[in-house]
Amino acid sequence: MLNPSAAQVEPPEGSTAVGTGKGGVGKSTVAAHLAGESAAAGHRTLLICVTGQDDDDLGIKRYGRGIHPQGPSAIDGEGLYRAIHDRTPLQPIREVRPNLDVLPGGPKVADVANVLMLRMMQEGPTVVLSLARSLAPIAPLYDRVIFDSAPENDALEQLVLASTKTLIVPTRSDESSIKGMERISRNFKVVKQQVNPYLEMAGAFLYGSNRSATLMHNAVRNDIRTTLGEGTPILDTIVGYREVPARNARKKGLLFGEYADLLPTSATPRDVKAGRATEADVVPETIIPLSKEMRELTTEIFEHHGRTA
Repeated sequence: MLNPSAAQVEPPEGSTAVGTGKGGVGKSTVAAHLAGESAAAGHRTLLICVTGQDDDDLGIKRYGRGIHPQGPSAIDGEGLYRAIHDRTPLQPIREVRPNLDVLPGGPKVADVANVLMLRMMQEGPTVVLSLARSLAPIAPLYDRVIFDSAPENDALEQLVLASTKTLIVPTRSDESSIKGMERISRNFKVVKQQVNPYLEMAGAFLYGSNRSATLMHNAVRNDIRTTLGEGTPILDTIVGYREVPARNARKKGLLFGEYADLLPTSATPRDVKAGRATEADVVPETIIPLSKEMRELTTEIFEHHGRTA
């Protein structure tokens, strides 16, 4: 049992959250790739998905990957909910990839917000430290902790921000995505002032955009600085919008680099026409630039995180 009266919990070194106030901006995809790249580089990594969407970029549910903890299920947000509700240490699914443990999100995460609301009367603002307290006992096992933060839910967003040392913010170029950053900006300030003075802004980046639209990108960067603050670091790397390879990779539970590795053994359109394969067996060549850009982005994010920390 954890101590609910602890006034402050210092987040682990190497912790970063990917979050913004609107869904559909590449947040979960980037978080999964950050965790995957970190693990592939030899760092013991934990990915915590505090989101009601079951994106399953890593194929945990669809393909049964990883070593699941004994007892009740940890998928669909059940593991996260149970740890918060019972005030117990997190029990992630281990070795989803070598060096990578994951606590998946899913529908049950929505009930975490209800638990926080019920406890607010007794615990006050420190209720948002619930995740930080459940993470603290296992945090020394990891070199890096990556959070996928829930969009459009203040309670869950604050839960993540209270548990991390840095925040990285993705956005698309549309107006609603820019406005979505206003929510996380507010939550960032509240959490930093009240419960997590260690929290810092590692930067923001534009995701899923035409890399040649430089004039628009300049305008978006101005919008980011207006929303998040003039001193907000803005990353240079932009991952282009390539729907087909991104969708195919997610359906197979593969990161972009893993999907690109299948290209040499890919079926061809001729195989599909002859009935020897299906369209799902064809790996589009556009996965190559998509994989390259994502790797450049994750590298830049870790560099900014290191400077911020």
